[in-house]
Amino acid sequence: MLNQQQQKSGAIYLRLSRDDGGDAESNSINNQRDMLKQYAKDKGIIIKHEYVDDGVSGVTFDRRGFGKLIEDIEVGRVGTLLVKDLSRLGRNNALVAYYTEIVFQDYGVRFICVNDGFDSSSGDNEIMGFKSVINEFYARDISKKIRSSFKTMALKGKFTGSVPPYGYSLDPDDKHRFVVNPETAPIVKEIFAMSARGMKTSQIVTHLSDSGILTPRAYFEKVNGWFQNRKYKEYPTEWHYTTVFGILKNRQYCGHLVSQKTTTQSFKNKKIVFKPEDEWIIYRDTHEALVDEQTFEFVQSLIKTKKRENKAQVDNIYAGLLKCSTCGYNLCYASPTGREKTGAYYCNIYKQRSRIKACTSHYISSRLLTSLVFNRFQKVSELAKEYKDNYEEFYNNCILNGADLNLRFQRQELEKLQRRICELDSILKKIVEQNALGALTDERFASLSAEYENEQQGLFKKAEQMTKAMTRKRYSLQNTEFFLNAIGKYENAAELTAPMLHELIEKIVVYQSEGKGKSRTQEVEIHWRYIGLLPD
Repeated sequence: MLNQQQQKSGAIYLRLSRDDGGDAESNSINNQRDMLKQYAKDKGIIIKHEYVDDGVSGVTFDRRGFGKLIEDIEVGRVGTLLVKDLSRLGRNNALVAYYTEIVFQDYGVRFICVNDGFDSSSGDNEIMGFKSVINEFYARDISKKIRSSFKTMALKGKFTGSVPPYGYSLDPDDKHRFVVNPETAPIVKEIFAMSARGMKTSQIVTHLSDSGILTPRAYFEKVNGWFQNRKYKEYPTEWHYTTVFGILKNRQYCGHLVSQKTTTQSFKNKKIVFKPEDEWIIYRDTHEALVDEQTFEFVQSLIKTKKRENKAQVDNIYAGLLKCSTCGYNLCYASPTGREKTGAYYCNIYKQRSRIKACTSHYISSRLLTSLVFNRFQKVSELAKEYKDNYEEFYNNCILNGADLNLRFQRQELEKLQRRICELDSILKKIVEQNALGALTDERFASLSAEYENEQQGLFKKAEQMTKAMTRKRYSLQNTEFFLNAIGKYENAAELTAPMLHELIEKIVVYQSEGKGKSRTQEVEIHWRYIGLLPD
């Protein structure tokens, strides 16, 4: 039995969030407050405390207002608690049951749900459990609809977040679209330029910090009041490795919207989970690019290569490029005398596990490798000059050795197929009409329709295969153009450099040598970026 003091120490709890869907207006904080105060007045309950959570989901119970309510209950300040209905308390069935059946009862709190007609002082109400389950299912359904809505918008190329990537702002006329930020875009471009020049991420971080440039978080806090944090206020120009790395890895700077990269574990657990890259939604050409595709891909090849110092302290320009033909692992640099001229490359697995003969050495001297690669570069560079203005001829003559037909001819062939498919549609329609009018027997109709339909199905398959082949060809031609543009930048190069190698070469595969002395031979494959191997 509640004593008089407990009955009089009344409190109301008010909550509103997007869980409420279309009922948000009727569930507004003011409406809840007016209803509960009027009910308390009619029942003679004196309201001394009010707890509010506005804009907080009912699925979580980690709410500021609710936390303060529980603290006051535990010290005996609340004897009666009023809510509009059970969903205001929460939409997590297990936690609702915990508070209503254990916590409130243990502390002798009278719990009233006005719209549900529930008052704990009147005894058990079996229907409460069902209402709690329904409330949870409602929250689950709303969560699914919100996720589906975001995915639909992403598929249409619309941004669904609140914070645009550093270097962009939200379009004032369309919050789902990026526009270039004139203050921060030059910084993003400079970061990519520094990386493309071969600067390490740590060096870029030092340069930005020493230049007194605000970090993205500090900039957003200054402009919009977001990310207010003492740490960023104390060190607003101290950049971090992960920030620069995140910018360099962000494909949105190429002008494409990348969405659905993360999700949450469930509608109850809001912990962020990163999706695999093949589940991302990429919508191309939604906004102005800050970096071109070639530079972006070039930078990706640089930042994924781990640069380790060797004992000779020689700058290894081939880091991450040399691959063993047998095991596929990298070749490492070593110099027995500590001088660059005597340096050579060995299979890393062989070097680490030579005792168990895990692989063979694949030894190649640094001077021989550089001579070979530079000689090959010069030949390909001269060849690229000849086809500078006609990358389709370079593709057909140099990559495919003239075995490919041009796209114009392929398009003409595809158009013929499509015309014949349309003709067959007309023929099939006519023989159906003739059969219906009695001008064509059923047996003859069945024979002709089967013949035409089989022909049409065969043409459909052929057209589909040709369309796919043309798509691959267009993609290959685009890559060929990228390669010719890239190698054209180095046509006057007098020596090999790390940025040059990483921009032009995907990998260099080194085979185990055969023979000794003057009869020694060794195969080395250069896989060029964008186009792969070039025939001899």
